[in-house]
Amino acid sequence: MPELQRKHVDQVNSIFVDSKITPRQRLSLPSEIEDEITCTKQYHKAGRFVHGKLKRRKIIGRLESLATLCGGRDARQCLEKLTQLVAKNIKNDKEPSSGCDVLMECLSLRSQLAYKADQWLVGEAVIWGFVWFTRSGRINSPAGRILENLVQIGEVGLKNVFNGEFSATPFLLTCGGLLKDVACCQSFVDAARENLQLEVQERVGDDGGVGMESSSEILTAVNRWARCREVIRATSGKKLGKETNSKIDQAVIFAVLLLGNGGQPVTEYGCDAEQSVAPILQVASCGRNKVAATVLALTEGKNSAGDVRWTEKGLSERSLFDEEQKTAVFRSGWKRGAVRVLVSYRDESPYLEIVAGGRLVVAGRWDIALRCEGKELQRVGPWRRTWWDANDSAVYFEISVDVEGGRRLERSMLLLPKDKVVLLADAIVIPELKHGNQSGFLTAEIQLRSSLSVTPSIAIDPSEETCEVFGSDGKPRFLAIPLALEEWRESCRGHGSLGMSGQRLELKQRAESGRLYAPLWIDCNAGRLKRLHEQPEYNQRTWRQLTVADTRETLRADQAVGFRVQSCLDQWFVYRSLDEARNRTALGCNMSSEFLVGRVAGNGVVKRLLEVVEDRVLY
Repeated sequence: MPELQRKHVDQVNSIFVDSKITPRQRLSLPSEIEDEITCTKQYHKAGRFVHGKLKRRKIIGRLESLATLCGGRDARQCLEKLTQLVAKNIKNDKEPSSGCDVLMECLSLRSQLAYKADQWLVGEAVIWGFVWFTRSGRINSPAGRILENLVQIGEVGLKNVFNGEFSATPFLLTCGGLLKDVACCQSFVDAARENLQLEVQERVGDDGGVGMESSSEILTAVNRWARCREVIRATSGKKLGKETNSKIDQAVIFAVLLLGNGGQPVTEYGCDAEQSVAPILQVASCGRNKVAATVLALTEGKNSAGDVRWTEKGLSERSLFDEEQKTAVFRSGWKRGAVRVLVSYRDESPYLEIVAGGRLVVAGRWDIALRCEGKELQRVGPWRRTWWDANDSAVYFEISVDVEGGRRLERSMLLLPKDKVVLLADAIVIPELKHGNQSGFLTAEIQLRSSLSVTPSIAIDPSEETCEVFGSDGKPRFLAIPLALEEWRESCRGHGSLGMSGQRLELKQRAESGRLYAPLWIDCNAGRLKRLHEQPEYNQRTWRQLTVADTRETLRADQAVGFRVQSCLDQWFVYRSLDEARNRTALGCNMSSEFLVGRVAGNGVVKRLLEVVEDRVLY
């Protein structure tokens, strides 16, 4: 084929220069010559479109932005070489040949790249380079092959999109947007636009939540949506609908909540510079004042006035819940080292992420297994939201699911932003039973086993004599305390345990009655953990189950429970009712609520942070 092209290139050129070819002449040409004519004709149309539309500065900007998104060094170096060539002011008689050589080199490297995302980014860059180097409209033999390769790559991307894999969408939009007159390219744009709008409509809820599990998946998708919209704008394509644009903006706000120090994605090793979220940050920086100010605080560590010492007043809300997508995210603040919790409960086992100290420490399924009298209890139906509330002092989120035999499992997540404490809890209740009611359910033994997926970089360091465990990766990242178990290991034998099973933190708890509350207190405050870890003799941690009274009678643990937690000089109070909300007392605190969390002040008085009272919330 190369020899044939060299032999007949003059013939092909003369045909298009004269613009005269009769059906008889076409029939007399070899099939290879006719293919070359078709490619070259497409090449001419592409060149005419580009000539008056794109400037060198714009092309360079696009190539540089694509290079920053690449995860591998080879891909970045390839695009940097292409960018440098575009930036050079080469004479016209040399530009097509050298440009096409570099583009062919990029296409050759593309198939060898380890990251699939990089393959599409390099392909996208080749399109921008192609339209720049062909702007003069002169015929160059390799240009036809480059165009043919791009069309073939687009066809593969189109198949991927139809199969539910959308990483090729920006490439298809770029290819169809810049090469409008090339056969098949318009179908690339139409399919990519339609699938983009369908994906956004399906994945983004009314409140802006993105219906995916891990933060990595969410950031990758939102990044792609933001890039697609920018590609449409850069190629003068038809704008997306108002509703789709609005949902993308909402998804960007949700994505910003997932970012860590420096406005970067958070992994088990810290902020991941390999995964660029520049498109998300760009959209957020140009958005509403609060969102733009939040991005500035995240990325630059200062407010809009340039102050490096700033408060979080005027920034975006730190929590978001979307019932349609069954997901929630909440964080302790916008400064470095913030604690962040992400939960998704669409599947049988909810997905949970916890970020502490700039590290992803928990990421995976939050599994649970229940047994009653030795028989495993099955869950009935899907999870549903039963409570959501967020204020400056606390964020509380509760979901529930029915369990066979008339029981209900209530799973809650609490974040104390100022204290950087997360409380994860499971409660097994019998909705029909009120205070004082008797039932055979209450004589049945219940066993619970709950487990969290700890990231591989975190090592669990259990205490020798007590039940709490540290999670560390060179530095202590969290302290987990099983509040319903006795502090000393010897005392709680037979009642439960907290330890590791594989790479999972596993809490086991047993109750001799039909109701149970299993809370896991997770302290993520870096300063407090350092003192506890390095100077345990001066900074003790302890916890106690308290006596709860109702009309001067002491309640059983299956009716209501209260706990006092101490870490260094800080103390907290936690209360949970398992039958119904009634007027009760514990630690000198009187409440008529289902759940209460507060801080114990120096004078012993409980300062209420959040209280759940039937159908209303009190602060």
